[in-house]
Amino acid sequence: MRRFINLLTNRLTIIGLILLLQIGILWWFVYEFAATWYYLHLVSMILGVILSLYIITTDENPMFKLMWVVFMIVLPVFGVLFYLYAKTERLSISSSSTMRRMQKVRENEMRKIKSVFDPKYLKQQKYLTNLNFPSFKNTSSIFLGSGEEKQTELLRELKKAKHFIFMEYFIITISKMWDEILQVLIEKQKQGVEIRIMYDDFGSATKLPFYYHKKLTKMGIKVVRFNPMKLHVNFAMNFRDHRKIVVIDNRVAFTGGFNIGDEYTNKKKVFGHWNDAGIMIEGEAVWSMTMLFLENWSFSKKDDTTDFSKYNIKYPPIINDAIYIPFGDIPVDNNLTAKNIYLHLINDAQQTIYITAPYLILDNEIATALKLAAQSGVDVHIIMPSIPDKRFVYMVSKSYAEELVHSGVKIYRYKPGFIHSKMIICDKEAAMIGSSNLDFRSLYMHLENNLWLNDIKTISNMVNYYEYTLKESERITIKDFTKRNIIYRVVQAVLKGFSPLL
Repeated sequence: MRRFINLLTNRLTIIGLILLLQIGILWWFVYEFAATWYYLHLVSMILGVILSLYIITTDENPMFKLMWVVFMIVLPVFGVLFYLYAKTERLSISSSSTMRRMQKVRENEMRKIKSVFDPKYLKQQKYLTNLNFPSFKNTSSIFLGSGEEKQTELLRELKKAKHFIFMEYFIITISKMWDEILQVLIEKQKQGVEIRIMYDDFGSATKLPFYYHKKLTKMGIKVVRFNPMKLHVNFAMNFRDHRKIVVIDNRVAFTGGFNIGDEYTNKKKVFGHWNDAGIMIEGEAVWSMTMLFLENWSFSKKDDTTDFSKYNIKYPPIINDAIYIPFGDIPVDNNLTAKNIYLHLINDAQQTIYITAPYLILDNEIATALKLAAQSGVDVHIIMPSIPDKRFVYMVSKSYAEELVHSGVKIYRYKPGFIHSKMIICDKEAAMIGSSNLDFRSLYMHLENNLWLNDIKTISNMVNYYEYTLKESERITIKDFTKRNIIYRVVQAVLKGFSPLL
């Protein structure tokens, strides 16, 4: 009973109900008047044709275009009004302008850095540096093949902090994992270390008490809730901070699939065994991750007066010729950086592609690239969960998996439970690891961060992790897709049509 009451009084539930109420009122208005008002229906039909032609000419992904056009054909009156509502309720003009301004500040800082290149995979490196994500040498890394490893390494490095600690997460949960981290943060704050924590208000809505940010502030910790949820619901709520960044003293930085919660260290079992991965880097490339954090912090605080130079602390160089390129995505620049790096890696692969994907909701370009690679003799492997955390999303993921299997892509289910790591390894020589899922939300809507690298020592550890995970996984065959009944197939097809929203 208590759990039910908590569910009803949760902010996420209340805002969800308000959203449904707004849509319900819009639906009622349309069909209350459409039945008796001929001209409303006529005007909506004309607007629907005009908007459909406009949508076709926009520079959007074809799946987005198809979804809206079908919506306006099936529900002409409601579809037109809902499209106008959705498209006018994105990030405000002032918020978009502030985000771009902070992006320019970071880019100006990054232009001061002279990039270094490796002739192999030069296109990928040039693409990122042209977007003002410089490439670095003199950086080393440790691959973290589990949440337990990451927590151990993170606590060790947090205890070494002397100047600042920056943490940015989609989800922070009151948990044993967080308690261990918070205990160190409190101690470091007392020692004069600057602590900044940024978490996504939607992602953490059911995980933290509503006024938790005020509690942390009283401890002397600077806190930002990214894009706070409000009772006035609009489609700007779609834009979430899905990043996972920790930077300590501009000396070391962490990223990967991990949020903060006991499921990530398997102290709490929610979907079987939780398989995740990340990376810690040390050296010159850390500065790029420091700036990614400060860019988003400045945007969230609407403050462009930060003295970035005070955080650019220098250390004796780490001698390493491997290339590291940290980079990020924001929803207002239309660069689709992570998506394009996925495409680069897939298209440049000659022998093998290894991918882990908790969600497999692909746009046409990535799906086509994966099929073409497999049909061209590249050994393409994708590992997805066997126990899903979102059942409807998993249904759609399996429909995309079916397409790929028919084209020769080898897809596996991670039998022990849920795989949450997000990485791709190309020919065991180049890789990307970070926060971006292979779905529309990550690649088109959310703030994300990733790391491109060609450090063979670290990549060999990533490959070992992948091949060990393959041994714990079961390959999906074409026969597996013949066992679905007609109702399941219909629901799956409908959900796939709306996959850009999942």
